[in-house]
Amino acid sequence: MNFNTRLPLEERLKVIDHIQARRYEKLNGSALDIAAEGIMRHLRACDRMDVNPDVSAVREIIDDALNGRRVFAEAVDSRYAA
Repeated sequence: MNFNTRLPLEERLKVIDHIQARRYEKLNGSALDIAAEGIMRHLRACDRMDVNPDVSAVREIIDDALNGRRVFAEAVDSRYAA
């Protein structure tokens, strides 16, 4: 599946899975911020590795955002930087 990285996040989610796109559209406040950041990180990682985004990962990110949890790897960890 070839994803256009210039599409808005909502449109990219519709291409990945329409059910998760509808769940994402219902979010607001801090849950929306947490989900958007987590999904964007997931999509960037998938683009870097040239793999398709994982629907279950997007579902888990949205579930965690609803529970107020930020669960994703940090892009840069200064403790391990060379």
